[in-house]
Amino acid sequence: MTFKSFSIIGLIYFSLISIASSLVIGSDENEILIDANFSGKDLLVFGAFYADPSQPREKKGDILIEVVGPKEDIVLRKKESFFGFWLNAKSVKFKDVPSFYYLSSTSQLKDSFFEKNSIGLLETGQLPEVNWSLITTDWGTVSSDDEKKEFYDALLRNKSYDNVFKQTSEEIEILDGNLFKTNIPIPNTVPVGVYNVNLYLILNNEISKNYSYNFTVKRIGIENLIYNFANSFPLIYGFT
Repeated sequence: MTFKSFSIIGLIYFSLISIASSLVIGSDENEILIDANFSGKDLLVFGAFYADPSQPREKKGDILIEVVGPKEDIVLRKKESFFGFWLNAKSVKFKDVPSFYYLSSTSQLKDSFFEKNSIGLLETGQLPEVNWSLITTDWGTVSSDDEKKEFYDALLRNKSYDNVFKQTSEEIEILDGNLFKTNIPIPNTVPVGVYNVNLYLILNNEISKNYSYNFTVKRIGIENLIYNFANSFPLIYGFT
């Protein structure tokens, strides 16, 4: 952590001392720029929350950080054999899927907490098990549960391969009782757009306070030219 970051955290903390149950979060960068040499990076996220300094750590509550990337529609297709030729036979459209989703807490939270507060794309543990009730799906001609599971599994494979779905706990470091920091891995597969960061202070399994901010991912240089060309002329780009 840089001296600048420490200074910002210190100022945040002292500004909160006189405000009971306050909460704030920030990061060392408000923009992540993707160029031809970008291979991913860790985004330093830090903040402070007010708690009675006379209380032990376990009485001060838990911190939950949620990062949600721009939403996107994803179409998956299944090929079937027709007279020896493999052709696209069925397709499913998943609507408003977060292109990036990260969830981190200071301790393992119960599933009932996420369900009660409608937080979390991921359901439990380290595996990217998606809560499908939060995603709208156009099934087309797909009707059987077995076929639906095939498309679910395919979407999970794609997102897992790109390292854009993650849930973890105990990676947030508490500093001096009321300050915290963590590093959020941003892979080189993330799309451009605005990313929302939501912070929750949890006391007795209830949300006591919440605070939000955002950062932006942009492409620059040749990466931006290629991206714009691919989106403007997808057919031509596909043959290049």
